[in-house]
Amino acid sequence: MFYIKFFGVYDLTLRVFIDEREKNCKVPSYLREYGLYIIFKQLPVGDYIISNDCAIERKNVRDFVNSVIEGRLFDQADRLSQSYLKSAIIIEGDLEYIYGSLKAGIKAFYGILSSIWLNLGVAFFFTRDEQDTAQLIYSMIKHEQEGFRKVITVKGKSKYTSISEKQLLTVSSFPGIGNKLAIRLLNKFGSLKNIILASVAELSMVEGLSRSKAEKLVEFFNAKFEGLNSTTKQSKLNLS
Repeated sequence: MFYIKFFGVYDLTLRVFIDEREKNCKVPSYLREYGLYIIFKQLPVGDYIISNDCAIERKNVRDFVNSVIEGRLFDQADRLSQSYLKSAIIIEGDLEYIYGSLKAGIKAFYGILSSIWLNLGVAFFFTRDEQDTAQLIYSMIKHEQEGFRKVITVKGKSKYTSISEKQLLTVSSFPGIGNKLAIRLLNKFGSLKNIILASVAELSMVEGLSRSKAEKLVEFFNAKFEGLNSTTKQSKLNLS
């Protein structure tokens, strides 16, 4: 359960931060009916923040298809993964719309989900409508907040002033490295230079950093800069 202390008394109300853009849908209203305390805020990452570790992005089927075609989905999933230890994307509506909209149909759909889950660790859930989505989010909040002292932190764009904050921001931006892993890496190696010069074996000794992730980090550190493509700002997903 989420705890906030007011004048020596703990408020045990289950609560959630919700992006202001979600005011246009019925999900927040349903959550309020379930007894949740709703806090609307402009969120840089995710649509629903349910704890310091958990963020949820909600997409109806049309939003999902558009984000795939426009090349936004992988970037959104990557930012979720980088900012929150446990993150998820809820796809809301009739999946037949997605199958019929993507060039390769079901094959493309499952390929996208598999790639994001295996490479970024972002889970997917499927709901029929907004009320179904609200029930799922409410269940997630109950499991995440009840019985524990959970803090809700809105993560994303912010001003970093101290050297330590800048170091943490830099390391947490490395591929596959979120806030918690960044802290562990900095605590173990002491500086950005030592992290970058560490071997795969040394990196994989950090709790939560698998050998495959360590190998990708070393590959990233050693990759040659090949310039930027001036004709596009982000790659598009090939659905063929």
